[in-house]
Amino acid sequence: MTRRVDIWSDIHCPWALIAVHRLRRARARLGAEVVFVPRAWPLEWVNHRGTPRDILSVEVAALASHEPELFNLYSGESWPSTFLPAFELVAAAARTGGAELAEHVDYALRIAFFRDSVDVSIEAGLRRSLDIALEYRPDCDVEGVMSAWRTQNVRADVVRDFTESQGVRIQGSPQVVWPDGTSVHNPGMTDHHWRGGLLRITSTDPMEPDRLLAEFLGRDTADRPGPPRP
Repeated sequence: MTRRVDIWSDIHCPWALIAVHRLRRARARLGAEVVFVPRAWPLEWVNHRGTPRDILSVEVAALASHEPELFNLYSGESWPSTFLPAFELVAAAARTGGAELAEHVDYALRIAFFRDSVDVSIEAGLRRSLDIALEYRPDCDVEGVMSAWRTQNVRADVVRDFTESQGVRIQGSPQVVWPDGTSVHNPGMTDHHWRGGLLRITSTDPMEPDRLLAEFLGRDTADRPGPPRP
């Protein structure tokens, strides 16, 4: 049985990209049947404004040395004015192919923005993101997802997630919530602070996602009922 773990985050949060990337890597190492369900928590709704580009650029510069394959200096001709279309694409993927496809599309959108400088607020950028998603899910129905994005009320799914988030204890993006209700914010990357306009990362634990996932799998196995007694 495939387990489901909720990841509440913003798509343009670089911390969330690291968390998702490391959890996906841990899943591969452990051979676990887990889907990391992307849950919409748009910071532009939380903070009533988008994250300023200069703040995001400083965060990316600091985080790039920890996961260099994930980040490059943004060089796109246009900068997304909103990330809601990207959240809607994830919702369209969920309607089309379920939570597993939604996870891959969510990850592809993050890679497209942070690594490849793709403007994920426009249709052309969303299509490029789906091309990346094909690397992780070759059977991704690109046209089906785009059709759902264009013609269905996928914004309602984003709103539903955000409304539900009001009842979840979210410290910030990302918040990993396990099925038993336990959760952790920004696994392995919480020891940091801002000073003088720069981000200071004091210490990190790249293996914390592996340990958290292994602990969850152990708890999940222990909680399952054994075979009936004769």
